[in-house]
Amino acid sequence: MTDTAILHIPEQDKPLNKKQKEFNTLSDTIEALDRQIADLQQALDEMLRRIPCDLDPLVREYQGYRADIVNLWDRTYEAEHFRKAYQTKLAFLIAENAYDLIKNHALFELKPVFNKYSPVDIDVLLEEERLREVSRIKDPAFLLESVYETEPEVSFHELPEDEQQRIKAERREQRMDQRTREAQQAKTTKSVRSVYMELVKTFHPDRETDEVEKLRKTETMQRITKAYQANNLLDLLKLQMELEQTDRSGLENLHKNQLSYYNKILRQQVEELDQQKIAIQQKISAICGLPYQYANSQVTVIAKFNTNINELKAEIKNIRKVYKHWLVPSQLKAYLKPFQIPDQPEDDTDE
Repeated sequence: MTDTAILHIPEQDKPLNKKQKEFNTLSDTIEALDRQIADLQQALDEMLRRIPCDLDPLVREYQGYRADIVNLWDRTYEAEHFRKAYQTKLAFLIAENAYDLIKNHALFELKPVFNKYSPVDIDVLLEEERLREVSRIKDPAFLLESVYETEPEVSFHELPEDEQQRIKAERREQRMDQRTREAQQAKTTKSVRSVYMELVKTFHPDRETDEVEKLRKTETMQRITKAYQANNLLDLLKLQMELEQTDRSGLENLHKNQLSYYNKILRQQVEELDQQKIAIQQKISAICGLPYQYANSQVTVIAKFNTNINELKAEIKNIRKVYKHWLVPSQLKAYLKPFQIPDQPEDDTDE
């Protein structure tokens, strides 16, 4: 989260012009994003804190009952209570569930059970899966995958007007020749130096006599110098606003070109904060399953997390009943009878 103190241009004798209004709008957006990022980070931190004590034990309990059911199916298969058709279904269910529990939940004690019902050893399958994942990660196509959810493809003219304008702007940027890029960079560098010199005049510690203030200015100058050496106008402007070197009257009287640059920087800051917000939202989504677009507040996120915990408790209660129910062979057979192995013709299992 940025620590920038965003300022507004006040409307006094005459209405604000377009650039001044944009400045204030961008400032409002940054303030809102700052608050939302802090709120979402608190939600993420709370979930991470609660996972070891509130969620992980429930997951282990649930997966433990699944393992108990796999072992029950294994014992039932070996007891020869059922005809071949039922045993085929049991073998399929044992292999499918044991593989998932071994691969995704580290229940390696099920390896011997899996190997009894699979023509390929579990360690061979796991190694093949590992190699496929390594190959996928090294594939250039994987590196180009978007971190966002895939959107359906539409033609350019079907896109909203603002999206069309954004794409056109990107294409114009791509068509800029090297000389134009260099001129733009030189202009930005000049602006960097201008902001940097203003900050140096105020915060250089050499002439400071108060030791406490001298220490504060020394630390501040380190931040200023770091941003300047990186030619980072965005960070310098953040510092300038944070350190209140741009007051309200100064903003109101900014030259048109200078205000355009400030707006450009603030737009970059909005994009930066938006990406930061999305990154937190995606971490939240990976934990609680809430689509990242809907992870917009701590209240919503924690409510979803609590719902997941309550649903898991209900699933544990249900699977415990199922396990006890299937201890009776006739009741397990009643479940298996309508069960159909995917991509296999239906068998007549009536006895």
